[in-house]
Amino acid sequence: MTMWNDGVAIKEQVELAPGIYRMELFAPELVAQAKPGQFVNLYCRDKSRLLPRPISICDAIVETGRLVLIYAVVGKGTEELSAMGEGDTIRVMGPLGNGFPLEAATEAKEIFLVGGGLGMPPMLFLAKALSDKPLKIFLGFRSQPWMGQEFEPWGEVMGSSDDGTYGCKGTVIDAMNLYLQHADLAARRVLYACGPIPMMRAIQQWQQGQNLETWFSLEERMGCGFGACAGCPAKLRMPDGSVIQKGVCKLGPVFPGEDVIFS
Repeated sequence: MTMWNDGVAIKEQVELAPGIYRMELFAPELVAQAKPGQFVNLYCRDKSRLLPRPISICDAIVETGRLVLIYAVVGKGTEELSAMGEGDTIRVMGPLGNGFPLEAATEAKEIFLVGGGLGMPPMLFLAKALSDKPLKIFLGFRSQPWMGQEFEPWGEVMGSSDDGTYGCKGTVIDAMNLYLQHADLAARRVLYACGPIPMMRAIQQWQQGQNLETWFSLEERMGCGFGACAGCPAKLRMPDGSVIQKGVCKLGPVFPGEDVIFS
């Protein structure tokens, strides 16, 4: 059930890297309902900014009631959010969207979690939910990492970076290929991914011909966050070959990877 709360307390906010912030909110009721892959809407105090800022859920800690979000400053709205700190309150709506289908991992021999850029935070929540499974976690950065250690308790972490400062030099595709050189290629695998469109498109091409089921969490610019404005359509290919559009915020953000059409 989606909830509105006008006075959610910020418990902590830190800058992980230039322009990238980690915010913790005290929202026990929301935390109790949150599922990996879902997101929340954060509302600015400045009334000239009517649209909310959708942020993926990085973690939902039931024991403490804390909701963890990681976001980048990309405009005036997120700049306003970054100036807030402990003791401030914020208007929140959530949890929103459909999360990752955890049941897809039930019979897989291995589960690949792939995150790039701001697509990495939601994969942490998923890693915790699947921690009893054989997880291989692939993280892609441009250069120095701003998260990674958080994943280590939940699976085997393999990194990549454009300049080679973290993990292998290259992309998450290169990291996965390195791993598969010494793995059972015939094993059934499930891959969950979130990241920039070029990364997702590359994974979609890479998966062809493999015994691999994929699920993509799409990053789209959303208006309302709950399907009323039709401002975040995704193109999907149906089994009969037809193409339809579905709202990322309400019917996603997670879709079968092979169905997504990247324009």
